[in-house]
Amino acid sequence: MKKFFCITLLLMAFSATVALTGCGSKEKRNEIDTARRMGHSQAMELSDGIPLDSIEMEMLLIDVRTRETALRSRGHEKIADAYLESFLSTLDSVNPSLARSLKE
Repeated sequence: MKKFFCITLLLMAFSATVALTGCGSKEKRNEIDTARRMGHSQAMELSDGIPLDSIEMEMLLIDVRTRETALRSRGHEKIADAYLESFLSTLDSVNPSLARSLKE
């Protein structure tokens, strides 16, 4: 649960950074890379080897969707796409059954 809150704080900081930065290409690449790392990190939390109760898992999945929606509502479509793509591809490798159920 402690890791969940740390990731949530990181994503909140990321969202604030995205909202405050300009649209320069270097900044955009950095934001996309950061989004990919965060998506990967969150998916790793759902690895088969890490025991989570169903509430923790649901909270993490809700947080992923909330972050994606927040990015899209601010007009950051490419960043949201990179975040979700990284999350789903990592999840597919660490917890394939959960990834399949999310894609259905």
